Amino acid sequence: MTVKGKKPGAGFAHLVPSVDELAAITQQAVLVNAPVSSVHVLPGFNPRGRYSGDELTSEKLQELVKSIREHGVLQPLWVRLRGGEYAVIAGERRYQAAMLADLTHLPVLNFGAVSDERAEELALIENAHRTNPSIVDQTLSGFKLLALRTKMSQEELVRYLNGVRKGQLEDTYGVGEWLQTTYGTGISVWAQQRSKILNFTPEELNAVQARQLDVKAVYALLKVENRDKRRELLAEAVQHGWKAEDVRQAVQALAPKKAHPLLSSVEGLRGDLPRLKQLTGKEAAQAQKLIAELRALLGQDKQR
Repeated sequence: MTVKGKKPGAGFAHLVPSVDELAAITQQAVLVNAPVSSVHVLPGFNPRGRYSGDELTSEKLQELVKSIREHGVLQPLWVRLRGGEYAVIAGERRYQAAMLADLTHLPVLNFGAVSDERAEELALIENAHRTNPSIVDQTLSGFKLLALRTKMSQEELVRYLNGVRKGQLEDTYGVGEWLQTTYGTGISVWAQQRSKILNFTPEELNAVQARQLDVKAVYALLKVENRDKRRELLAEAVQHGWKAEDVRQAVQALAPKKAHPLLSSVEGLRGDLPRLKQLTGKEAAQAQKLIAELRALLGQDKQR
């Protein structure tokens, strides 16, 4: 696989900044105490809402609502100017909780009239640095950010990661360094494990996000090719609280039993046995010797 339009060492590692660099980026933004009525959410933009929308329901938000009523919004939302108002770049969960807490104003970091692409990058950067993001949020936003900067599709990215892992490609983008610095995991983990999350169904993603099933358990489900059966196993796993090993055993039980490698040979030999009586002389003696060896191999002599 070749990477077009990219010189070796061009530096993808600078895509997501360190904590210090992130602070510098946020210092470029202007802190504003904005009226809630002037802040809006663009549908489908927030990474957290995109990957784990159930966290934005009123039931899931109650703990945050309680905290906001007691202490206010501790972390300002990231916003940009759009149509004379503030569009949320990152922080939809805080925004929704503030609405439920009946706040009139919100602290926001205004990044100005940035483009959609830059706003998307900022949202993913904030998501990457968020305290204890879920593995699904990490993975999907991480691959999204990689795709934005490398201009590769998810399939191409997975091939790139595997090529670097196997030593077949040079890591011209510095992805390994970035992954290690940002998420504490390297290319091997993302190529062999995290990339599997890209193949999860929405139901499987929700099960992991809701902590109904461990991500390793869903990895095992990927081996089930029949989607209907995979959906049935997912429901059963969630219902019974299966661990990864339980799912692996259930998947193995679905696999067709392999026929003994000698079975086809035995069936063929059975059809040839009547022809033994046609053998004479040396051929008959050789056949008799082979039969004796076979009987000995099967332990017939010991049984007599």
